[in-house]
Amino acid sequence: MLKNMQKEKCLVVGLGNIGMNFDFDLDNTGFVLTHCAAIKQHDDFILLGGVDPSSACRSDFEKKYMSPAFSNIDDALNSLNPTVGVICNPTDDHYSVLVRLLESPDLKVILCEKPLSYDFNEAQEMVEICAKKGVYLYVNYMRRADPNVIEIKRRIDCGEISGPIKISAWYSKGILNNGSHLIDLVSYWLGEYISHNVLSFERSWNGTDPEPDVFIQFERGNLVLMSAWEEFYTHLTVEVISPSGRLYYSNGGDNIAFSQVTKDSLFDGYDVLIDEPEVFKNYFLKYQYHVYEQLSAAIKKQESYLSDGFDGLRTLGILEKICGEL
Repeated sequence: MLKNMQKEKCLVVGLGNIGMNFDFDLDNTGFVLTHCAAIKQHDDFILLGGVDPSSACRSDFEKKYMSPAFSNIDDALNSLNPTVGVICNPTDDHYSVLVRLLESPDLKVILCEKPLSYDFNEAQEMVEICAKKGVYLYVNYMRRADPNVIEIKRRIDCGEISGPIKISAWYSKGILNNGSHLIDLVSYWLGEYISHNVLSFERSWNGTDPEPDVFIQFERGNLVLMSAWEEFYTHLTVEVISPSGRLYYSNGGDNIAFSQVTKDSLFDGYDVLIDEPEVFKNYFLKYQYHVYEQLSAAIKKQESYLSDGFDGLRTLGILEKICGEL
């Protein structure tokens, strides 16, 4: 628990899919896919209230979570005094909501959905004003909180997954929406961005979110990021190739397996990947709960693996460089 057994008081702004709806009708003992469910389940947080312009969403929130919901953030902050502000509304409104949250006198932390902004300069200002206010800013690239992703990072750092490393990855539904998750994930594993090269560009998702194929060089390896077609099926998959073996991260992180190297039983002098890979325990169905585990650690000034405002800004900077060439 937090110091003096005090729970952090959370206000969720935006009661859409990631805010509340993804797991609204699911058994929350098996699924924690939204901010509201994660806050409700975690012992270190309390769900103080919600904000959404939709009366139906507000009504659903109040019935399920037994907390007040407001049509706008001004009304919410006139009634409530959160210590944690959670921004889940459309990206175009992130800046205005963040500025308003910073007026709350006891605010400690803002957890913002990705990307921080569609404009790098605006995102930079968001990071800077949070720093000036002494409020910690985190970006919800939730895969960084997955225990498996943290374990893969450990294996890379200690050489169990040795270099050189090459990664191929597929994303659908736009590079800003879903591709950014993979750029943030791979930069967490492979370190600083060095350079990139756009391989091809044919279209944008819904006419607004570009879907290029890109080669990106990082400090400890390379990524080839390729676009798929969301209208046919969602696709978010990563394959990591190293001298140590092959890591396959599929279905957005729902399935992860590592195949080590072994001697070929048929052809002498050849090495192959083992037939029965190490299958990682599945933590993905509670991905948002793990975010709040990491957020709790950060608030208690313990080691945390969340993407902070500066990490989010670096990812956005990579995206801006790529999209600026399209």
